[in-house]
Amino acid sequence: MRNYAKLPVFVLFVCAVQVSVAAGQETIFENAPKVTPNTTNEMQTPGFWISRLDGDPDEVILTPGQIARLNTETQHLPDKIKKMKDINGDSYSIDGVIKYNDITGAQYSVVDPLSITSFPGDSLRARLRTHREYFESRTYYDHRRMVFDDDKKNELYLMTDASSIPDVIIPMYGIITTQTNCRVLPTNEIAYGTPEQWYVRGLQAASCDVAIPVAVLHESRDKDWYYVRTEVSFGWVPAVDIAVGTPGEIRKYLESNNFIVAVEHKVPVYSDNTFSSFMTDIYMGSRIKLVNRTGKGYHVQVPFRMPDGKMRIVDGWVRSDAKVSVGYQPLTRRNMINTLFSLLYRPYAWNDAGDEWNCCGYIRVVLRTFGITVGSWPAFQIHYTDNVYAFPADTPRATKYRYLEKCDPGVCLLGSDGHINVYLGKVNGRYYVIHMGGYDYTEDDGKVMMFRRVNVNETELEGSYNVDDWTKISTLEQ
Repeated sequence: MRNYAKLPVFVLFVCAVQVSVAAGQETIFENAPKVTPNTTNEMQTPGFWISRLDGDPDEVILTPGQIARLNTETQHLPDKIKKMKDINGDSYSIDGVIKYNDITGAQYSVVDPLSITSFPGDSLRARLRTHREYFESRTYYDHRRMVFDDDKKNELYLMTDASSIPDVIIPMYGIITTQTNCRVLPTNEIAYGTPEQWYVRGLQAASCDVAIPVAVLHESRDKDWYYVRTEVSFGWVPAVDIAVGTPGEIRKYLESNNFIVAVEHKVPVYSDNTFSSFMTDIYMGSRIKLVNRTGKGYHVQVPFRMPDGKMRIVDGWVRSDAKVSVGYQPLTRRNMINTLFSLLYRPYAWNDAGDEWNCCGYIRVVLRTFGITVGSWPAFQIHYTDNVYAFPADTPRATKYRYLEKCDPGVCLLGSDGHINVYLGKVNGRYYVIHMGGYDYTEDDGKVMMFRRVNVNETELEGSYNVDDWTKISTLEQ
């Protein structure tokens, strides 16, 4: 194969076969096969990679205490990185990455929103201006593929009610009650970068998981949206998805030592132990309180928003055969690989839109099953530990592979400031990764193959943020 093209390739819908006409030539788009070039059917299973590991795959890589310490260190990520050098002895910075993400609200630092006792009004007004400037910086198209005109934009800007922000904000506190989105502006409207773009982009900032705490800093003019600080982001969240309570009430729920964590894409929760009345879904990495486990299933408690917006903790049930972990999973290579593969072929979604994930959202929710909390961007995740090899992108492939071979498959994160993979191992002289790929490759006959999903592929597959794009390799080790 040759002439691979890094994307996004602009297409309207991801269908089995698509045709576009450009410069008088026909281009055919097809779904890439699940077995991508130079991989096999066996490589699509976690057992294949676990069986090839050296040493005990069940050895604990990071203890709960070590994870707690590293979670604390992520609150000071820029200072931590300023002390680090690349393989050539040169200092490097992610300040540009931090600034880029701040435009939409994604944060490098992990904070406790319940500890925010006040917030400067000037800072919030500046943040809302930044969101507005971001949306003004290019043309966006709505769900009809029609341009957001000035009237529509101004309607959204007025809805932020920025003029009512006081000089000192005293937050309300809340907890997310259903999987939801964190938005750049207070709207559920879709925004595309071009009329043909296949993924939602312009207004999506992040996702919010069930039972995460938030500090509510502001509300929209129509009262339908709250502007919040989550553990890892700022943004607008529908008010109906947040239950308001005191920090003490919320902490009492969150700090329970008994809980379950979803370890597959989503797990349904029911209001009765006959599982006839659906309540909500919890998604990969979400944690809810466990009351006890019986022969009928898991008796749990979940946060619920009352009609007046206040928090109430209600009983629920999860089936006994649901894929959940009682407590966080131990961080072992077996558990990591099994959890990564549990999302194999899930579709790509920019900034976790529509209850799916992008590359770093995929890694974020997998790591949450082990109690690891990281910001939702590759550079933030790769620097979770100090075991980082950083290098210029034009470093020879052989040099990159030499450093890669020092790292354990399954707990090795690699990529760049813009994309992240997990290293699986080496087979017949080729290196392999699993990742959420939003990219395509082109066959010799010009056919564009779309794989836009969690995928296993070898590291020299072009169009997939391959080895030539890497600038960092790290391991989840002490």
